[in-house]
Amino acid sequence: MRTPKRLTGLVAIAAASLLVAGACSSKANNSGTTQQQNSFGYSECPSKPDTCNSGPRKQGGTIIAALGKKIQNFNIDASDGNLVESVEVMNAILPGAYTFLPSGKIAWNPDLFTEEPKVTNTSPQTVVYKIRPEAKWDDGTAINVDDFVYNWKLQDGHDKNILVAGTTGYDDITGVVGSDNGQTVTVTFKDPYSDWRGLFGSLYPAHIGAKAGDIKTDTGLEAAFKDMYKQPTWTGGAFKITAYDKATHVELVPNPAWYGRDKPTLDKIVYQFITDPKQQLPALQNKEINALNVQPSKDLYDGLKALNGVLYSITAGYSWEHIDLNTKNKWLADLALRTAIFDTISRQDIIDKTFKSYFPSAKPLGSHNFVSSANGYKDILSQVAPDQGNGKVDAAKKVLTDAGYTIVNGQLKDKTGANVGPLSFVHTGTVARAATSEVVVQELKQIGLTVTDKITDDLSTTLQTEAFDMILFGWGASPLLSPNADLWKTGGGNNFTQWGDASSDKLLADMTKELDLNKQIQMLNDQDVILTKAAVVMPITDKPNAMAVSDTYVNIRDNTAGSYFTYNTQSWGVKQS
Repeated sequence: MRTPKRLTGLVAIAAASLLVAGACSSKANNSGTTQQQNSFGYSECPSKPDTCNSGPRKQGGTIIAALGKKIQNFNIDASDGNLVESVEVMNAILPGAYTFLPSGKIAWNPDLFTEEPKVTNTSPQTVVYKIRPEAKWDDGTAINVDDFVYNWKLQDGHDKNILVAGTTGYDDITGVVGSDNGQTVTVTFKDPYSDWRGLFGSLYPAHIGAKAGDIKTDTGLEAAFKDMYKQPTWTGGAFKITAYDKATHVELVPNPAWYGRDKPTLDKIVYQFITDPKQQLPALQNKEINALNVQPSKDLYDGLKALNGVLYSITAGYSWEHIDLNTKNKWLADLALRTAIFDTISRQDIIDKTFKSYFPSAKPLGSHNFVSSANGYKDILSQVAPDQGNGKVDAAKKVLTDAGYTIVNGQLKDKTGANVGPLSFVHTGTVARAATSEVVVQELKQIGLTVTDKITDDLSTTLQTEAFDMILFGWGASPLLSPNADLWKTGGGNNFTQWGDASSDKLLADMTKELDLNKQIQMLNDQDVILTKAAVVMPITDKPNAMAVSDTYVNIRDNTAGSYFTYNTQSWGVKQS
């Protein structure tokens, strides 16, 4: 998804994954991620994740890639625009400081900077960025300090009317100043911020924002922020958007003013929205599309194995599936009921009926802050709440009984004798999520709860408006740790459970200021203990990703480390014969 571009911490995954290829290997790549089911063309990806499927390109060609979610807006920093699919499109448009490579390494952007950004002082922490003079927006305006100031002010949290996905790090900045005609940018922090490389990963143009309002005022910033929801007619990346149909597709062509070293060879990239999982494989079979970037299923995996001329894989990385409870619901505000719900649900049953047949290494995830392959992972759930996610119905019934609930004729009643529920269980319409819903609906009947299945075609709006009681989706994360704060802190931009805890908030705040990685890890695991006891989010498993692409294209590879498969679109091309 990115070129040397943006580095967000976490984005909501509606139905997504990534494209790749697969034969049957099960090694760990350089970041520790387990690779599975690699087809022959991607056989080097486990050992060479950053360079596999490389090759010379010929000039010309169009690639059509499927996305499993429609793009609702183009502001990926907004809480209702921060979706994987939106980032996948905008990677080719937005310049940024760093990107995650498929291996999990964090790479600085040599197209934007003359040298790697540096911490020049630790008290106060100071970071210096030196921008190339040839780095410009496509209208000729220089990319400079104004863009850094603009993106800082949009995301520092000072204006509650600007609904950003997260403020962590930006709210620690005390100053952004320019020198050398604005080409040298100096950023100063009031407190140490460990994940500073995750900032300024998606730069929106200040001079375009200024056309919507005076960006030196809050009112103007608010107008500019909303203006970025529109289809961009500008670009600072290797491509520009030339067509957009909200219902069907987005088209991109090379930016003739692209200043980067690697010039695009493709004539066009088309992202086709195919939200019905049943239509994705047939579209690839019929060559209506050339690539898939979707959540896998057994049928999809079996179909990919039978296709000639297609590279494919099922991989796991920095993304994980989970169930969230809305604590604003009058019943789910009660800890006892939340605990009983999680004790009743069996994550293994979900895994067995969803991912296991095509992703045999899938297992229950025991952390809210680390995927199982990450440095620092501990199975906190097993240590703190061993019944959660393990189908312990008797334990769930005891929790309810002790709290004054009763089950009468199969109906759960609260201590006043009133019926509890029904509760909505919301998810996007993928095969795996439909199967998960079936498990949840059936298992919660055992404690007298009626759960109604509900499909959403607009995950971001559903989350933003809290239009759910229980919801299933995934987080696409990265090796950065500080962005986790926005998931769990009280009022955090990505905290859709509406839960908060003062002790948790302090640990998260301290974690973002800690420069010692081992101490950061310990703080997150300590915070996870509090979160687990609160029973508001149940992690299910590391999320498998499916990628498939015609073998006539080169330099397209999986990237599950947080930048997604479009991280290098300027390098995509038709294979040279």
